[in-house]
Amino acid sequence: MFATMFWKQALIIAGVIIIFLATSFINAKIKPKKDVELPEKCQFCPSKTCVLKISEVNKKQEELAEYLEQCEDSDEPQAN
Repeated sequence: MFATMFWKQALIIAGVIIIFLATSFINAKIKPKKDVELPEKCQFCPSKTCVLKISEVNKKQEELAEYLEQCEDSDEPQAN
């Protein structure tokens, strides 16, 4: 019984290690697209999406600000 439990645990640990090594190997082989530029803040960050999502929010805010300015500009002649 002890030997059976030992081998089950050994197989589970070996499986986890093999899966980890396989995913690390596959991740190292996959190259990013050529036109992808990561911000300097992302260079050593373990998460690949944190600053990218923030930059998308900033871009959206800029677009909305431009849109509001256009709306205000178009409303000015009507108010006078």
